[in-house]
Amino acid sequence: MEARVAGQILSKSGMRFDEVHTSMLRRSIRTVNLILMELGQEYIPVHKHYRLNERSYGDLVGKNKKEVVKQHGKDQVKRWRRSYDEPPPPMTRDHPYWPGHDPRYQHVSALLSYKCYPAYAYYSHRFLLLKMLDDIPMSESLHCTVQRSSVYWDEVIVPAMRTGKSLMIVGHENNLRSLIMRLENIPKQDIIDLNLPRAVPLAYKLDLETMKPINMRPDGARDEATGLLTGEWLSGDDAVTNILDRDHKQVYDTSIDRNLEIGAQDSIFIADTSKRDLSWRAWMGESNPAAGRFIDMGFTSAAKPGLCDDYDVQEDRIIESNKQQQAA
Repeated sequence: MEARVAGQILSKSGMRFDEVHTSMLRRSIRTVNLILMELGQEYIPVHKHYRLNERSYGDLVGKNKKEVVKQHGKDQVKRWRRSYDEPPPPMTRDHPYWPGHDPRYQHVSALLSYKCYPAYAYYSHRFLLLKMLDDIPMSESLHCTVQRSSVYWDEVIVPAMRTGKSLMIVGHENNLRSLIMRLENIPKQDIIDLNLPRAVPLAYKLDLETMKPINMRPDGARDEATGLLTGEWLSGDDAVTNILDRDHKQVYDTSIDRNLEIGAQDSIFIADTSKRDLSWRAWMGESNPAAGRFIDMGFTSAAKPGLCDDYDVQEDRIIESNKQQQAA
C-alpha cells in the first residue's frame, strides 16, 4: 500500500523518470515495480546494485528492534542505528543471514569481480567469489555505508544526471542517509538526528556543476520535518513529521507493544497534498537546462522488521506476522 501511495503522489506531481536505481533486496525491487505501475512507466530501465543495499547491522540482523532496545538500552541502540562511526557487533560466517548463504550475491560476486577487479580475472571463478564475499562487511557503520554508496554515486548517478536524465533512487533508510549526508553536507555530529520516513518521496533538483541541491523552497529554508534538508517532501512536511514521531515511538518506547502502523490511515501520506499545487512541471526546470533532478525515496519492510533485514530471508515471516496481528 505504501509503495502504491508513493507512486500516486509521484504521478500527481507530474514527474516522469528516465531510469531507476535500487538495491538487490526484494523489498526495494517490489517497491520499484509498484511505483512504476502507478506512474505507467514500467518500461524504463531499472538498475540494481549491492552498493545501494541497506547497511549491514552485523550480529543484530534479524532481531526485533524493540527487543534489542530492552536488552542493550535506548541510547546504545540509537548510536548503532543513527551515529556516524559506531558499527553494531559483527556477524560471523555461521550467522544465518551471512550473505555467503545467499545465491544472489554469489552470482553478482563473480560478475562484478571480473568487471571491477580486472587484476583478478586470471584467477579461478572460486577465487573471485571468495574475494568479493571477503569484501562484504560483517557489520557497517554509517561511515562504511557512505564509502560504499559514494562509489555508485560518483561512477553511475553523477554521469547519468549530467547527460540530462531524471533519476529515481529507491533505497533503504541508512543507505539513503549516507547519500543525503554527502549531498547536504550534514556534519557527522548531526547525522544521528536525521531519520527518514518509509515510502515518502523526497525530491531534489541539483546544480549539474557542483552536484549540490538547488533550494527550491520559497523562503530558502530547510524542511520542517527534520530541519536538515533542502529537498522537498512531496507529501508535505507535516505528514512526514507525524510519520517520524510514530516510528520513533514504535522503536524506542518500550511501553508500547502493539504495532502502531496497523490501523493507521492510508491518507497520512497525502494529507497535505489536496492543499498544495502538485504540478511539478515548472519545478522540474525546463527553463533551466543546467539543473538535474532525481527522486530519493526510502523504503524498508513494514511492521516490526529486524534492525536490518539485509538479505530478505525473514521478509515473508514479517508479512505473515503482520497478517496474524491484523487477524487478532
